[in-house]
Amino acid sequence: MEQGPSSDDRRRLLILYASQTGTAEDVAQQIARGARRLHFKTETTSMDDYERDKIFEEDLVIFVCSTTGQGVQPQNMNKFWNALKLASLPNDFIDNIRFALFGLGDSSYPKFNWAAKKLFRRLTQIGAQVFYERESIPHSYHG
Repeated sequence: MEQGPSSDDRRRLLILYASQTGTAEDVAQQIARGARRLHFKTETTSMDDYERDKIFEEDLVIFVCSTTGQGVQPQNMNKFWNALKLASLPNDFIDNIRFALFGLGDSSYPKFNWAAKKLFRRLTQIGAQVFYERESIPHSYHG
């Protein structure tokens, strides 16, 4: 019987989420389970709990970001976002990263997925490369 790659040989995937009510965290965990079935070594954590200095060691990152109310980002994204929006960051700051972003929110709001859209724009401004176009997941999604 053929076995999958050892944990040291597996591709790494970082999954960062920003969640106010837990939905984005649930989606991030579902993505992680699917990635592990495909033999990825995954790390899943909130954006603010992630050690930002480790970002330079990453290659593949999936962001799952919800938006609350009128375009407000979740509280567990604030530190991460403040670090990313520094004007002094060069346009090749994180050019080592290929990323995908899934935005969650209520499509009945005028600023549907505003936090995810801002994050997507900023990531590309500082050099991250898109490997999967941004997806917007409406509030009615239930896994």
